[in-house]
Formats: sequence, structure tokens, C-alpha cells
Amino acid sequence: MKQIGNIIRYLIIIALDVAIMLLFHSYLNFLLLIGLLVFPIYSIYSVYKVKSAFQLRLMVPLEAMKKGNEFLLRILVHNPTWFPLLNATITLDVENTFHGEKGQHTLNLPIRARKDTEIQYPIVMDYSGKFLVNAKQIRFVDLLGVCEWKVDLNESAECLILPSGVPRNQEAGLIYINGVTEAMESKEKGYDFSEVSGIREYIPGDKLQNIHWKLSMKKDELMVKERVSVSAMQLHVLVELFNDEQMRVDAVLDLADSVTQSFVAQNLPFTVYYYSSNLHELESCYIGNESERVQWLEMMLYDKCYDEVGIVERMFGQHYVSDGTYLYIGVADVSEMSNNMILGEKDAVAVLRSLSY
Repeated sequence: MKQIGNIIRYLIIIALDVAIMLLFHSYLNFLLLIGLLVFPIYSIYSVYKVKSAFQLRLMVPLEAMKKGNEFLLRILVHNPTWFPLLNATITLDVENTFHGEKGQHTLNLPIRARKDTEIQYPIVMDYSGKFLVNAKQIRFVDLLGVCEWKVDLNESAECLILPSGVPRNQEAGLIYINGVTEAMESKEKGYDFSEVSGIREYIPGDKLQNIHWKLSMKKDELMVKERVSVSAMQLHVLVELFNDEQMRVDAVLDLADSVTQSFVAQNLPFTVYYYSSNLHELESCYIGNESERVQWLEMMLYDKCYDEVGIVERMFGQHYVSDGTYLYIGVADVSEMSNNMILGEKDAVAVLRSLSY
């Protein structure tokens, strides 16, 4: 409808010019009429040339950004032709892949001739995750606004948005000591805190607690779980990526960032575990320095949160047995504070637990 309206208005202008030219026998109006008749050809041809030769790039910072900090999405359109366009519309799909939130933005921009046109679009992310922007389509309209071409695109850019946790060294140091102490006490009592590495046939002398009873019943012979001992001199940290309508997983990420920053700052090694929705399995990372900690955060944010409570503890329990102590970072109702607990926002909590919890 808009194009039809533009055509009607342009025809009216031509008709008025013809009427004035015939009435006053104006040579100037004759030249204007020629221009009015030629201009639509130029207008349509310019769109054809630009859409055939343009290039578009999306650029975001290469380094990961902190949540709440502004960064720029740069949209660069290269037009090598001599034809400018006043109206181009870009459709952008934006997504936080960790949370699964999606949106769409439409940007209008002019395209200059023989130059690069750059638009800087400020972005502030309220939640941690992977920011993904994808240019799906660009729409060109000629100078008269009577002709439109749509061109499909497949240009994308991404930037990781890290949590903005504040180090809490004193609380984290205390909870680490308490956690390691409890783990050592469990080990001294004879509890087995080890990881299953394989299944084999029973050999006389194997511990009864290592027998895989379900598999043994199926095979009609005793099968034993082979285990690799896990050192109790480091703390095991479980991060629950459960999310709900209140977006409480973001508070969990901030608290995990705070606690793990504090551990690294005090040279306290730990192994962190989380459930990967992409791989459908428990992922673990040993953290001994800041570089390893950031790599773990980035790897986790490339994954997705989920809507099932307690899955990380259940998966952890399938790999470890008895009363091994670990630090759980997730959402929990807390009735009273203790030295074995650090509180965050939106019911996020870091608390020492054991597999018999």
C-alpha cells in the first residue's frame, strides 16, 4: 500500500509538471519532465546494483564481557557502487543461548556510495550467558520508495557475558576449610569417595560395597565397579544450573563466580561439576588458577540452563558413593545461617552437603 501511494504521488507530480509546461510553454518544465521520467529508472537500477554488490559484517568484542557493562554491536555495510540508498532495513535476531531467550530488532540505516556505513548499537546484558546476534535479512527500498528487494543473510556474531560476582574471601576461605576437613574425616572413617572408571568381574578380596548388584543379577555373576580414588585434599563444588521464571540461575552464577574467585585468590584448588544440557552428562573441571576458572565459566555459559531441580546432585551421586562432602551452589530455602553456608541474592546459596544429605 505504501508503494502504491508513492507511485500515485509521483504520477501527480508528473501530471502537474506537464500541465504547467503546456500552459506556460516552459522549457524548464520540459527538462524537469525528462528528469522525472528518467529518475525512476535510476532509482530502481541503483537498488539492483547495491543489492548485488554490498557486504555486511557484524562485530562484537572478541573478549568476554562482564554482565551489566555496555559494549557495542557494530554493523558495517560496505557499498562499492556509486549509488547511495536512503532506506535499508536490517532484521536482527538476538538471543541469550544459555537462558534460551530470543528477541528481534529492526534497524533502519542509509547506505552511502563508495563508502562503508557503520552503525554502533549499544548493548547491555542483564543476564550472564552467550549473546548471539544473527542478521537474517536486509530490505532495500529505492529512492522513490516504490520498489523493494529483500536479501537473505547469514551473518552472525557472538559474545560471552560473564557473571559479575564480588569476591568474598573470608567466607569462602572458611567454608573451604570446613569442607576439606569434613571430607578428610569421612575418608578416615573408611568412606569411599572415588570415581567409577569401569566394570569388571569379581575377584576374591574385592569389597562388597563395590559390587554392582543390578548388573550382577542380569549376568548371573558378580560384577565389580572399578574406582579411581579422588583426593580429599580439595573441595568438590557442584553448580546447579536450574532456572525458573525469576531467573534465579543468574544469582547462582554470580555466587559461583564470587566463591570460585575467592578460592583461586587464596590458592585453594577445587574441582567444579555441572550438568551439561547439551551433552546430557556431568561435566567436571579441575581449577587451580584464574585462567582455568575463566575457561570453565566460558565453557559452562556455552551450555544451557534447565528446569529440573537437583539434577547435578543426582548425577554426582551416580559417580561417587558414601558420605563425601561437597559444596553445593544453587537455589535453596535457608532457615538459619551457619559457617557452612554463603548466601547470595534470590535464594542463591553455597552450602556444604554430603551424599547422604
